[in-house]
Amino acid sequence: KRTEQRVDSLTIKMEELTEAQKRTEQSIKELTERQNKTEQSIKELTEAQKRTEQRVDSLTIKMEELTVALKETQIELRQLAEDHRTTRRILGNLTHTIGYTLEDTIMKYIPDYAFKEYGVTITTVDRRYITYPDKRYDEINIYSEGTKNGNKVYIIGESKAQLGKKDVESFDKMIKRLQNTLEGEIIGFVVCYSCTPDVEEYVKQEYPYIRIHKSFDFYKYKKSYD
Repeated sequence: KRTEQRVDSLTIKMEELTEAQKRTEQSIKELTERQNKTEQSIKELTEAQKRTEQRVDSLTIKMEELTVALKETQIELRQLAEDHRTTRRILGNLTHTIGYTLEDTIMKYIPDYAFKEYGVTITTVDRRYITYPDKRYDEINIYSEGTKNGNKVYIIGESKAQLGKKDVESFDKMIKRLQNTLEGEIIGFVVCYSCTPDVEEYVKQEYPYIRIHKSFDFYKYKKSYD
């Protein structure tokens, strides 16, 4: 009986061990599957890392190319800026040349113009700088002075190839500065080669005391001197 009981007990334990073995094998199988999944994940991560490194390398190359392109662009911009400054200097010189030519042409007619238009007898016609107490100065394109009924009169002219609104505004401010320096009446006019209708109307409305003359307007006045 005892032997049978032990055999029964051993049989039960064997069955338990068999079940435990089965569970162990199942666990090993599951662990193996997990290991395989882990290895697959590691493989995928490794591939992703490689792709990331490739993208980083590609971006690095592009960054280097962009840096080179930026340097080249900056060089071109500096060259363009220098060319622009040169062009502005050339235009400035041309503007001055045109302005001086216009002034030189008009100045010879100023005495007759002043007498016929304003009754002023001109004694001086010049291109002059007026310096103020604060050491700043204005360049007067056409400076003329004379007398009318024994009183001092200044006829101040501004010359512009193409007259604009800002030119007239600046000229008016200069006239106001001169009124605080020159003792006598100041008459201002602007002479130009051309002036658009809107500018002419603007001057009539805002600065009615400033006359606008086209360059050819002065040819009707005789030359008082050469």
